[in-house]
Amino acid sequence: MKKMKRILASAGATVILLTGCSSVGNMDFTQYAVKQMEIASMESKGVTTINLKYDEKKVEDKEALKLLKLFSDIKITAHMINENKDTMSIVGTITVRKGDIPFKLFLKQEEVILQLDNASKPIRMIDKTGSPSANNENYIATIKKLTPYIVKHLPNPSTLEVTSKQDKVLDESINGKNIHVEIYGDEIPSLILSFMEGISKDKEAIEVLVNTINETDASVKLTTETFQKELDTMVVKLKEQLTTLKQDKTSQQLFSKNNYIKADILVDNKLHERKSDMTFHFAFPIPDESGIESLKIESKNENWNINQPIKAQNISATQYLTEEQLGVDRGGKNFLDTLNKESSVLYDILVNDLGIHVDKEK
Repeated sequence: MKKMKRILASAGATVILLTGCSSVGNMDFTQYAVKQMEIASMESKGVTTINLKYDEKKVEDKEALKLLKLFSDIKITAHMINENKDTMSIVGTITVRKGDIPFKLFLKQEEVILQLDNASKPIRMIDKTGSPSANNENYIATIKKLTPYIVKHLPNPSTLEVTSKQDKVLDESINGKNIHVEIYGDEIPSLILSFMEGISKDKEAIEVLVNTINETDASVKLTTETFQKELDTMVVKLKEQLTTLKQDKTSQQLFSKNNYIKADILVDNKLHERKSDMTFHFAFPIPDESGIESLKIESKNENWNINQPIKAQNISATQYLTEEQLGVDRGGKNFLDTLNKESSVLYDILVNDLGIHVDKEK
């Protein structure tokens, strides 16, 4: 859960590390990535839209078609507050074709509270698998140690530009740099191969990777010689797979220019990510009975109050739904009973569209 918070808080850095970049426009991408990891508190707001394009005539399953009509266009607006590394809240709205579904989420250490569509009883869960803060700090320290070597060997995509830019976040004027990146499907195989080849030839990087793996799990006892051999084998196999990909029509469609990630990321003079505008597009290579042709996700986000004292918004209630109450045979009814039958969009969807019935007593 805490790792997911990190990803949500620095989506731009995630894109940069996925696409790769060496020095461009006097931008230190290693420091940029590390700076996002060092953010202890932050406030942000954003809008994400999800669109599934489909051919209704090709959808063979009528229940699947019903779901596509309901959820093929989704808009999520969210206001997120990261109070610290263990506490955060999100208040937002999920908009589907039937209307708006407000939601609230509160996380504090291993406690998770979720309120959907103004339910009279929020759901309260204990994340028993959550790692303590000390382990989380060790995880971040490990990633920081590896980041310089990862960034060093990640090749640039065909489109990567860094330009000076002035913009506004809320009412604050930001002087910084705009990172514009585009990565297309037909570039991905060669980018991966280039990265693997670079790592396999860097003795210092291999030593750091091996030491990190052994520190993380003492039972592994990996040697640099063994790791080197595994990397060399992987590079050979990747080269063979690239040759196969070029001859396979399905793979050609999968790794094509129709599939891409595009992003514009505003970074301030402290290398903190302040604004981002991202698009992900994936065209399904083989038409089948699902009728789905493509998936498009667009996200706009801006951040402020970075490393400032802020408070997450708790969700207080006199009663909560527990995991035990949701897990029993009447768990569906227990949840539906917390929703307003007259005005709740979520209740309407669950009962009238998805067929969850509440009138059958056990």
